[in-house]
Amino acid sequence: MNIKVTKNFNIQKVLSTRGMGVSNGLRKYLAARVKARCDPYTPMQQSNLKDTAHISQDGTEIVYSQPYAHYQYQGEVMAGRAPKHYTGKSLDYNHAPMRGDHWEKRMMADHAGDVEKDVAAYLGGKRK
Repeated sequence: MNIKVTKNFNIQKVLSTRGMGVSNGLRKYLAARVKARCDPYTPMQQSNLKDTAHISQDGTEIVYSQPYAHYQYQGEVMAGRAPKHYTGKSLDYNHAPMRGDHWEKRMMADHAGDVEKDVAAYLGGKRK
């Protein structure tokens, strides 16, 4: 006995349903989750840096648009007139142990599994 099964499979429809089509839903969701999880790691004196961060229109970037964002991200004291130069001394982040330079890398080291769970849940599955 031979059985032949055929299925018309629209890959674009499946991708779109899962937020991976033209809408960039998955990218935007992932960026929003990463941004939220980065908040406790982002330097904060008056919270301007973390509070003004935004996700790019296509969901591919989290933009920290304050003029001092790069300086905080590098974590080194700068000196001199423009263009300033790095001094090699580390910034003090007001004794906040989680907050500091390269915040997204440190967050991912601590919470990569949680981010994977977030994405799996968004796609309707479970993290293996």
